[in-house]
Amino acid sequence: MSLLEGKTVIITGASRGIGKGIALVLASHGANIAFTYSQSVDSANKLVSEIIELGVSCKAYKSNAASFIESQQLIDNVLKDFESFDVLINNAGITKDNLLMRMSETDFDKVIEVNLKSVFNMVKATQKSFLKKDLEVSLTLAQLLD
Repeated sequence: MSLLEGKTVIITGASRGIGKGIALVLASHGANIAFTYSQSVDSANKLVSEIIELGVSCKAYKSNAASFIESQQLIDNVLKDFESFDVLINNAGITKDNLLMRMSETDFDKVIEVNLKSVFNMVKATQKSFLKKDLEVSLTLAQLLD
């Protein structure tokens, strides 16, 4: 029996980079994977194929974790597709590297919205399901370099 066999993991921002690596490792240990992507539909579809080849279930969802409504819709869709989930990994993040004097307020707001507000949105959207199970596994990653 694999360590995560039968468990479902939600990973935000997993179509590439660290999120993709996490998805592949967890799937190799038996976890079913539900992950989000923002724009990289080709990368998302490729990852779904790679994960399914490992013998687990996988589905990609186009979703903006910075939107509370989309976060809630994502969780509703994951519950419909997988019936439950066991782990949430908040990985979605962006960088808008620039000197402070060159960074616009719009860029700063976008970074805060994606990197901080998305964590609030996802934890809030998943809390009912976690509380019903009397269990919560939530991990938030801070990606400083892209």
